[in-house]
Amino acid sequence: MYTDQEKNRIAWKEYSKFNVGKEVDIESDGKKEKRIGYVSEIFGQAPEKDMVSSLEDLEARLQGALTGLNGYIVTDKEITQETRPEDVQKVTILFEGSEAKFDQNFRGAVEDWVLTDAPTAIQISMAKRLGIKTGKISQLDAASKEVKAAMDRYPNARFKFYAHSLGGLNLQASLGSLEDKYLNRVDGAYIYEAPNLYPLLSDEEKKQVDKIKYKIYNYIDKRDIVTWEHSKEGNEGVVGTLVRIDSKDVGDLGKQHMWGGYDYKAGYLNVKEESLDDYRLARVKQAKEQLQLKKQALESWKKRGLSGRDLISMDTIQAIRIVESLKEFALIASDYILAVCDFGIADVKGTWDTLLASCRSTVSGSRCTESDIVNALAQVGATKETIEINRITELEKIKKDTLKIKDSIFSLSTDIAKGIATVAATDIALASQLQLQW
Repeated sequence: MYTDQEKNRIAWKEYSKFNVGKEVDIESDGKKEKRIGYVSEIFGQAPEKDMVSSLEDLEARLQGALTGLNGYIVTDKEITQETRPEDVQKVTILFEGSEAKFDQNFRGAVEDWVLTDAPTAIQISMAKRLGIKTGKISQLDAASKEVKAAMDRYPNARFKFYAHSLGGLNLQASLGSLEDKYLNRVDGAYIYEAPNLYPLLSDEEKKQVDKIKYKIYNYIDKRDIVTWEHSKEGNEGVVGTLVRIDSKDVGDLGKQHMWGGYDYKAGYLNVKEESLDDYRLARVKQAKEQLQLKKQALESWKKRGLSGRDLISMDTIQAIRIVESLKEFALIASDYILAVCDFGIADVKGTWDTLLASCRSTVSGSRCTESDIVNALAQVGATKETIEINRITELEKIKKDTLKIKDSIFSLSTDIAKGIATVAATDIALASQLQLQW
């Protein structure tokens, strides 16, 4: 699990110049470097041998090259003769933002700013203000096809996405194009300083991104003029969870856009108060899902069993360490989820009474009764249920589910550890018998 600052460092890598096979590392908050993976594919370039899954994939790659699509597919394992795409367990996709250096890459800058950014901006405004929707710009279409092809090419992998600026438009379009079987393999998507593409999405695309709203983090600095067409308040009408940054003014529009206003404390972003509740809820939902995935992995391991053949490639100590690391993850993740939920519950309790008191003070001296105030609030969707009870109920359920998952992980880990010990003991006894017979 990465901190906000580490995620930002991963996103920065989209602007690096990598070759296929290059390691992608980030600084881990002043400590040792963390390896994200290896560059296996580069958007906008001819694919490596045997790295095209279909004719549609090849067409998408050509389309991406022609429209200036830039970015990387980073895998947890380097693709070699011995390691194939089917062996990959984790994939990180990086979408690069607009080319800013007209003097160094004029064609790329024109493709991004003139042929993609400007027309998309017009399309979004028309969709939001007039309800007129046209087909997506070619680069966004190519990105959507590339993502789906990549998820087909690495069928056993789970995916994370990082994107900035124009890259954020490509990512929003890509997520909207995914069917459920692909959405279920998305672990997280992190969009930085991008315009709001939600108004341009079809009803079906909106439905798809809303299904994983808690796994998509849409970071915006309102001092950055690029982040237009986002709502001034609330979390609706946007791809993912809108995270408004409590930014600092760096006095330069370009630097502001390139994360210059982002401020961290102990690796975590300063977020505006109005976004905190939604941000915290999204994070605990995401963490609970990761716990559930770890539980499912342990269940599969236990069901499959562990043979002596497995311990040839993975010694007993290594197997025990894997089990213990899963227990440690479960403990840390569950403690985090429970702490955030408890904080949220304490924060929400009493908000309805506080709101009523404020309304009474506002209409003091008028003929408005308590019932009039409650009815007026209900007309705008503000009730005790919507403001307080529903959120508390949701957080309490997350707490209950989390404790169940943690207990299951601990129980499964204990059973698997016993199984490992039994297999190891059997192999030792067998080896001794064979030695005596020899």
